[in-house]
Amino acid sequence: MALNKPRAASQRTSIRQIAYLQGQQDGFKKGHQDGFLRGKEDGARRGGEAARHEPQGQPLPSYAEILVISASIIPSLEIGVIQPLEALSKLENLRYDVRLEHEVTEEMIAASRTVLFVRNVEPAAYALLEKALQLGKRTVYVIDDNFLELNPAEPIGQYYSDPARRETFIRFLRDAHMVKVDAPDLGNVIREKYNSNVVYFPASVDFEWLDRNPKPEKLSGPIVIGYEGSPKEEDFVPVVPALKKILYYYGGFVRLEFMGFVPSALADHPCVIYEDGGMDYKSFIGKLNQRQWDIGLAPLDDNPFNRGKTNNKYREYAACGIPGIYSSLPIYTSWIDHEQTGYLVKHTEDGWYEGIKRLIEDVPLRLRIQEQAYQAARQSFSLEACVDNWKNRVLN
Repeated sequence: MALNKPRAASQRTSIRQIAYLQGQQDGFKKGHQDGFLRGKEDGARRGGEAARHEPQGQPLPSYAEILVISASIIPSLEIGVIQPLEALSKLENLRYDVRLEHEVTEEMIAASRTVLFVRNVEPAAYALLEKALQLGKRTVYVIDDNFLELNPAEPIGQYYSDPARRETFIRFLRDAHMVKVDAPDLGNVIREKYNSNVVYFPASVDFEWLDRNPKPEKLSGPIVIGYEGSPKEEDFVPVVPALKKILYYYGGFVRLEFMGFVPSALADHPCVIYEDGGMDYKSFIGKLNQRQWDIGLAPLDDNPFNRGKTNNKYREYAACGIPGIYSSLPIYTSWIDHEQTGYLVKHTEDGWYEGIKRLIEDVPLRLRIQEQAYQAARQSFSLEACVDNWKNRVLN
């Protein structure tokens, strides 16, 4: 289990680090043009592709008190469901089983006490919910996105906008005994339109695991601005021109790193490094924790779908000691204290440019956000708190 403990003294920002970073700002002001040329050379040398790591898990039992039926094996399943259930199984010998929809049998449903459905929209999966209800099982639908608000013009939107899948999604929301969400706005929509029994609480971070691989201290190199996540071209529309201005103005003093997605307009820039995703969540969060990012980006366009998203960027950046800059939307404003645990900006080109520039120039601000966000994450996203919520609010 994770321990809600303060960061070790060796992990805290040292006086030496503060002095280095402040000197780094002064050095930039004196060597702007020289840094730009060095950055081009550094960017030209980049290369290599990250190795893919496939999820590896142990065979699960055919009988379990908790049967998890998932549409797919994705990070939200690993973070939001398997991580707390695994911790709970060690605490109380809870038996749980995770199956994809096509693997489930009537016998598995009959042997379980509670059936959790995760992001299911296929009519065949709804038949499993009907069977669980017929057998008198307690049913919970776990959802972290509002599929009804996806843009049907995009590939993923085309899938979820299929009339049969839309109707199935709504039937899951209406007919499950409980709906568990990771975002309060999504919970409010479901509660008002489909199901009064909605439970909200955030996902967790396994700090005990991160503590075994502490983040190295950074004492050299350019300012690194990073982003990790899935493709978000639309969300990056005002961010890309802001980043281009930053790269032009600061030159080789700044480098951009992307994990999992890079905006097409930045892909070929000499000061941009891209690394593919495709790894299991534990490997991903461990790699993120080792990154020497001075600033983490979390852009979101203000639209109905994004208003139902979770705060995972804040949770991950804060836990990994990365000062984050976030679009000023409720999923972040409800958690972030501006200039204390994160930096909130208007989702415009000017908003992002001025915000990034401020975090580059203001070293004490950046280091304060890094430390205070880390401590806040320890308090708010501990595995213990998440396990207690699952035990007392979902599975009891």
